[in-house]
Amino acid sequence: MIEKIFLILMVVLALITLNTVKLRRAVIYLGIFSLVSSFVYLLYGAPDVAIAEAVIGSALSTVLYLVALKKYQVFTIYYTNANYNEIHDGYIIKGRAQILRDVERFFLKREMEPQIIYTTDDCDYVLSAKNFDLLIHQDYDKVKMYGCIEDYHVDAMQDYVAKNPYENLTVEFVRYEAGDQIDA
Repeated sequence: MIEKIFLILMVVLALITLNTVKLRRAVIYLGIFSLVSSFVYLLYGAPDVAIAEAVIGSALSTVLYLVALKKYQVFTIYYTNANYNEIHDGYIIKGRAQILRDVERFFLKREMEPQIIYTTDDCDYVLSAKNFDLLIHQDYDKVKMYGCIEDYHVDAMQDYVAKNPYENLTVEFVRYEAGDQIDA
């Protein structure tokens, strides 16, 4: 009976792992799956395999995956402004938008490196042709932030903006599925 419960638990954990949107949770679920499978090996009378699975599968690989996720810390941000046809250093140094300073500060607090790319390209072109984590499109006092719906960093950014609203800016978040066509 207990054997069947653990086998069903393994199937459920495998399905949860495959359907989890957030990568860190998937790694945690894989670690739990590995721990349950090591217990199943123990039930089947293979203690040596159970120990190897517990040490390698549950502990080591989970830690390595989480460290690899932690090291991937560059966040690519495209910034377009409908009011600028050309960008030079004077615009960037003197006229940096408040929203860009806040976004940069937000990611630096999370020990991430925000890579901000200023472009005069049309917002539609950037959406269709460029690889980015966050696209900020500003048109006077209206700001649209485009981010993937699966990205938990964009979730946190959206919560931050909701808790700290701007007096003179209207900020709207547009979330999309990976591979979707987005209309600006």
